[in-house]
Amino acid sequence: MLKRLQYRFATTADKALASLDDVVAANPGFAMAVDASGRIKVYRNQGFALMNGFFPVFVGRFSAGESGAVLLGGFRFHLLAIALFAAFVGTSLFSLIDLLTSAEPQATLPENWKSQRIRFELQFVVFALLCALFAWLAGRPMRERMQSMIEGAVSRHSREHPDGD
Repeated sequence: MLKRLQYRFATTADKALASLDDVVAANPGFAMAVDASGRIKVYRNQGFALMNGFFPVFVGRFSAGESGAVLLGGFRFHLLAIALFAAFVGTSLFSLIDLLTSAEPQATLPENWKSQRIRFELQFVVFALLCALFAWLAGRPMRERMQSMIEGAVSRHSREHPDGD
């Protein structure tokens, strides 16, 4: 997720984008989108976003290099999965902070209720982080497949246009 990848195309960004689009379209179950700012997303397009939200999404942008276009980018989770994960962890952390800063209630609660609740909130945060880690590890084959598609677009274009056009 933190690793930045770069792919060098020996052509202009428009031709490199067309080559990448052809390769992605030839792989069933994958799609590519380009937004108004020129950001490119390669993702798996099967099913509802919550069902495949933890599949990796390649997000990159073309920039001009000395001998052609360079695709710079990296992998991340689907934005909906990131938002849900942040909401769950944020709610738990907010509850934990509230527990740590609140005064003891006057109710007839067991003596160690606060420590049990703090332990629960900490366990929930750790569990959520471990789920995200294992989801990221499980997405490795999908990341490798997307990387090979992008590398295939680079090699396909250099095979079809050896003079760099």
